[in-house]
Amino acid sequence: MISQNQNKLIRSLHQKKFREQHSLFIIEGVRSIKEAINTNAQFEIGISTESFSEKNSDLIRAINPEIVSEEDIKRLSPSVTPSGVLAVYKIPQFNKPNLDQNFIYLDHVADPGNMGTILRTATWFGINQIILSEGCTDPFNPKVVRSAMGAHFHLSWIGHLDLNTLNNHLIIGADSRGSTIDTFNSFSEKWCLVMGSEAHGISGNIISVLDKTVAIPMHGIGESLNIGVAMGVFLHHLTKQPVVSQCQ
Repeated sequence: MISQNQNKLIRSLHQKKFREQHSLFIIEGVRSIKEAINTNAQFEIGISTESFSEKNSDLIRAINPEIVSEEDIKRLSPSVTPSGVLAVYKIPQFNKPNLDQNFIYLDHVADPGNMGTILRTATWFGINQIILSEGCTDPFNPKVVRSAMGAHFHLSWIGHLDLNTLNNHLIIGADSRGSTIDTFNSFSEKWCLVMGSEAHGISGNIISVLDKTVAIPMHGIGESLNIGVAMGVFLHHLTKQPVVSQCQ
């Protein structure tokens, strides 16, 4: 049975200030919790409904959650439709940013769903360092965590960093007025991809430090691409290896 203090703690973690105060965050769903288990993340509390436990015995053995009612998990979960399992984990203690590797810079990305998709897409392409501008949503917001599907545990660093620190990186801005990404061929350079918000694009003060702007060529119709989808296209080009011809 969950204690009153645990109950109070879980509810408090719906808010950023308490996540920061306790260095804890909420994870929901089988896939995300499995990622936490597989990476040996520091587990604190787990709760589950009886019906979920009966159908997911392997996961239940791993976290040994307290069994709660359907009503309780609805009250404790930050989701409108809880999955039936909820876990509290320590926020990862990231290393310092590695200036010899590539970065993604998120400029005022406020939508939690987009943020989660971005983190999930970034780790898919092996980009594990994320710079956040002021005005970005909290990366440990429950909606971000749910959308990221365990990506948080594969990041090596996420936080705030002045772009001017990246003296040896090519600063690339995603902008519809830029040159087509198909022509990008600076594979030997370290880079930082800057993604602006869908509503406002890249901020003026950031545009001034860009070395290059790139765009995705449109072959159909539409006003714009979702930021997570667009970033996936850019990362596909930025991370692919150049083709080397082999002469016989």
